[in-house]
Amino acid sequence: MKKFKVFLGLLLVIAVLTLVACAPEREGASQSEENKEQGEENQSEEKPDELKVWVNDEEEAIEAAEEMFTKYKEETGIDVVVEQVPMPDQLQKLSLAGPTGDGPDLFFQPQDRLGDVVAQGLAEPFEYTDEELSGYSEAAIDAFTYEGQLYGSPVTIDTYFLYYNKSLVDSPPETMDEVYEISKELTAPEKDQFGFLISPEFYYLYSFMNAYGGYIFGEEDGVYDTSDIGLDNEGSIAGLQEYKKFIDEGLLPKSLTVDVIDGLFTEGKVGMAVSGPWNIPIYQEALGEDLGTAPLPKINGEAAPSFVGVKAWLVSSYSESPEWAMNLAKYMTNNENSQLYYDLTGEIPPRPEILESIEDPVYDGYTAQIPNGTPMPNIPEMSVVWDMDDAIELIVNGGDVEENLKDVVGNIKDKIQLSE
Repeated sequence: MKKFKVFLGLLLVIAVLTLVACAPEREGASQSEENKEQGEENQSEEKPDELKVWVNDEEEAIEAAEEMFTKYKEETGIDVVVEQVPMPDQLQKLSLAGPTGDGPDLFFQPQDRLGDVVAQGLAEPFEYTDEELSGYSEAAIDAFTYEGQLYGSPVTIDTYFLYYNKSLVDSPPETMDEVYEISKELTAPEKDQFGFLISPEFYYLYSFMNAYGGYIFGEEDGVYDTSDIGLDNEGSIAGLQEYKKFIDEGLLPKSLTVDVIDGLFTEGKVGMAVSGPWNIPIYQEALGEDLGTAPLPKINGEAAPSFVGVKAWLVSSYSESPEWAMNLAKYMTNNENSQLYYDLTGEIPPRPEILESIEDPVYDGYTAQIPNGTPMPNIPEMSVVWDMDDAIELIVNGGDVEENLKDVVGNIKDKIQLSE
């Protein structure tokens, strides 16, 4: 009897192996089908009938999201309800709507608000496999990592870079010293003509400060030390003195805003301007083939750093289906849908495969600058650091660099201590 049972078991094994061998291969399985299968296998919670997503009120972003949601429903059977809520309003609305069950499963935020999000308990941390993480740029992952946990699924990455008018500047300068020399040749303030324009804001001028050794907070193993602020150290002072040279020589106007820069550049009166990817379609329409882009010129002999901004989908801590919300967020930021988002919005996703495949030369400066970028600190204390704009305003109007940096940084430290 024992031998008979063994014989039957062998017959069953052979039968199963034969069926497997004869089964048709799934060579035609699409990426979306594979994502669907993997997503559903990993879910331990019941599939919801619908998920609610708060989308920023930008026409192209809404169009991209709705196209993704249609495909997601086809693959999972889950309806995705879209609500247009401006990104700056989402946190306040979520803190009120979440507890009553009227909030979203997913919402959209930049990384510099992450500290506030976590402090208020508004978001759930994500779980990623190593393979999933490898699909995003390291800068994007770092931007949404807070106290060792990763929150969100990165959608876009942006930074500022150099635009130049080819009819005025033959080729982009490699160093800030070259920018200075070109500016002396092209600038004629009485005609509103300038060689180089950069907005007098901390967001942009941090490139000068950081290039000489300035920093915002001390950092070790991804943890910021808010008692260690390097915005008034020797490097920060030297960097702003280098910038102030343009002001003192009359190469940069004291009264300057991003709107003024955009207006003068699109009128063809500016050789070079520092701005971000949001101006690519505007500048391109105005200058056509005369528009060129390049990474920021080297400062202090090194590749000029720039702030990198990342936006991501976050899962609400009030969601009744957090695992499925996470599944949707990852689906929206996979290669296929990230490409769709880029095609419709022009905003670059933080996916190396897509970054490397962009062929439009107008994006060259953008993609070349991203590796030189540094994520803005994502802790709540970052909110008071923007007081640095007060120091810059005083410096632009003739104030002493060191004195004003010391004063404002002292005020920033006081505000941080009061908030602790």
